[in-house]
Amino acid sequence: MRNNRFTTFARKLGNTSTDKDLLSVIIPVAGMGHRMKSYGPKCLLHTDPQYTIIERIIYNVYKVYPDSDIITVVGFDADKVIKILPRDIRIVENQFYEDTNVVESLRLALNNAAYDNVLIIYGDLIFNPETLLGLTEDESRAIIDTKDRFKNEEIGVTIVDDKITNFAYGLDTKWAQIIYLTGKELKLFREFCSDRKKGRMYPFELLNMVINRGGSIGVVEPDGMKITEVDSLRDLT
Repeated sequence: MRNNRFTTFARKLGNTSTDKDLLSVIIPVAGMGHRMKSYGPKCLLHTDPQYTIIERIIYNVYKVYPDSDIITVVGFDADKVIKILPRDIRIVENQFYEDTNVVESLRLALNNAAYDNVLIIYGDLIFNPETLLGLTEDESRAIIDTKDRFKNEEIGVTIVDDKITNFAYGLDTKWAQIIYLTGKELKLFREFCSDRKKGRMYPFELLNMVINRGGSIGVVEPDGMKITEVDSLRDLT
């Protein structure tokens, strides 16, 4: 059986760190991205001459959460992605990326997360630092989009009293594919990801199961948020 690779250990924070500082950030980039496979890993496309998508994500995470423990899950062309990552980024390799989806990548990362506060950021997003503001407070929260930043076919949410009641296709308000999980919600999500019978499901389906089991996921749409999901080269212009 092949083992999962790790290149760095979790960083120890100083004694002045608070519970809110103890944040694990998971960035899954293992998939091939079939529509753009010929260009290599999507996360290595350049957002500008200086940064690739993954480098820009990491830069913005550190700008808002400088003490966070970042885990990147690699798979397709793993060595190319590893080569470009900063040395302090922890790496988990999903060696079965061709036969699994992002839930398996999340399972691997969650099993190696240093802390019980977890921020999940999909690895094909371009966003500014303001997008992450006000997210990691005292409850689980998902970033939403009510201003048509995401395409119609993306996952949406229904919201009642500032809480998500359902993730589904065909809804006007979109999930921006960034979510902070803590407490009961993280415990349940980790449990569902670890259930091999649910390995073919998608994260939004597991999040619905979290809600159905009594979990509570709030919403936030930060002022000044700029965010784009990269599905084609046109999204980079």
